[in-house]
Amino acid sequence: MMRYTKVLLLLCLSMVVFSSCEQDDETIFDRLLRYGWAGDLGFSDWDGEPLESGLLFDVNGFGTDEQCYFDDSDHIVSSLPFRWMINDGILSLDYGNDYPMIEIYDVYISGGELSGILYVNGFRDGPVTLYAY
Repeated sequence: MMRYTKVLLLLCLSMVVFSSCEQDDETIFDRLLRYGWAGDLGFSDWDGEPLESGLLFDVNGFGTDEQCYFDDSDHIVSSLPFRWMINDGILSLDYGNDYPMIEIYDVYISGGELSGILYVNGFRDGPVTLYAY
């Protein structure tokens, strides 16, 4: 009987540990609005120079991506509006017909970092981290 109790206790503990790693959409929503988020989402200028995205999320599902060169964060190269939503831990950024759909799967926000897996037009690009500012 004691053996089964230990196994049951171990299973319950593992469920608590694994479920605490996930964040629900409401938690992610609230944390997104708290800061601006900067990082590499794969954008570049006309010459192919990479641009860093500075995402500002509005509560109404719209936002702005203020893009700059990685070595010069004071000079905004372009400012792109986007629509956004969070659904089942997937952050979708829709910049309109002229740009690819960007999605970040398995969004997790902790300690000033937003992490997940970046998908561009449905194709996996790899892990991504955005930093609060």
